[in-house]
Amino acid sequence: MRRIHISTTILALVAAACTSTAAPDTTLPTPTSLIVTTTSTLPPSTLAVPVETTTDSLEVWVPDDAVRPVGAAADAFEIDSGIRVEVKALGYEAMLAVILADPNAGPDVFIGPHAWLGQLTRAGIAEPLAVRSEVVAGAAAAVILRGIAYGVPLALDTIVQFRDPVARAVAPAAVEDLASGCGPDSDPCLILPAGSGDVLYPFLTALGGYLFAPDEFDGWDEDDIGVADSGAVAGGLILQSVIDGAGILIGDDETPPVDRFVEGDAPLIWGDAATLAALGVAGVVYLTEPIPTIGSEPAPTPIRVTAAWVNAFSPDKEAAVAFAEDYLAAPGNADPIAVAMGLAPATIGYDEDPDLVAFIQAARRGHPVPTITATDLAWIELGAAFDAIRDGEDATAALIAAAANIRAGG
Repeated sequence: MRRIHISTTILALVAAACTSTAAPDTTLPTPTSLIVTTTSTLPPSTLAVPVETTTDSLEVWVPDDAVRPVGAAADAFEIDSGIRVEVKALGYEAMLAVILADPNAGPDVFIGPHAWLGQLTRAGIAEPLAVRSEVVAGAAAAVILRGIAYGVPLALDTIVQFRDPVARAVAPAAVEDLASGCGPDSDPCLILPAGSGDVLYPFLTALGGYLFAPDEFDGWDEDDIGVADSGAVAGGLILQSVIDGAGILIGDDETPPVDRFVEGDAPLIWGDAATLAALGVAGVVYLTEPIPTIGSEPAPTPIRVTAAWVNAFSPDKEAAVAFAEDYLAAPGNADPIAVAMGLAPATIGYDEDPDLVAFIQAARRGHPVPTITATDLAWIELGAAFDAIRDGEDATAALIAAAANIRAGG
């Protein structure tokens, strides 16, 4: 039983960073810092970088909330290599638009979501990179295509379970056990967000269902949809039985899931890194843990990764690769970057942190969100199917409808 608090180590790393920046994109939301305690003792890399450079500087584009911790890595790189690093803040949409329109006008290094993998590789923009051994396997898989890594993971997000240990002393081993230990039959056990594809995904995949089948060339085959195959339907029927018997609450715009958990409406909630930050701000007591098994099988959760990418069109590519691989990706630098962006670190050095260990465990067995354009629609349809099952529709019918809508393109 514990309350999360701000790590003085993380604060020192983030606050000490300083760098020159362009005016941030004002369309970016106000960043929410992830409040954690860290047990990682891995220091930032300070390796000298013997590179032949055609210029004396690198340009790095990052989201606004990552500027300060990226600046710390930039300062170390400049001391070691003599190459100045200019860090600029830019919103993700504007960043990607410039890079795809004219890579030569883009930066040497940039930070963005793993969902960019397909677009960047098709355009020949992403330079192959080495992923460090400290990166958890599920996060590393998100940036690999045809056996080649094109980004270095810095942060991840996924779904874990948060439990009020006072209201529920023992975590359920399986979702089928959710209803036991919640008190009177009328008391709810679990709070879930409405319209959430993330919440349905574990039920979809635990017994062998899938969103899109793997494809050797593109990574994913958008014509092979497993949303309504036998494994997915079996998981959906378990979800249906849980909803019928476990007293699941659904958050809404007026009372979000986190608020309901804080108010004590139920002892369990499934959420992501933003949930972790919100509960820390609220100051409530909780424990984090992987979500329970589904049908006696571990439940894979969807993984989203934020990575550093190197522009293959960079005139200083060798220096850019050295900065990304040896400095941004070093756990002592990557971890505070993740924290500043309100995400969980992607490195195994946090295995003993009681707040973050569940994220690392989930990422080990989870699945990267597919990096094809059809994924956006698929996620909407998964959310709609979850809501339909929640509202009493047969799970088989809801999943068949979702698969048909994905195939039809909406």
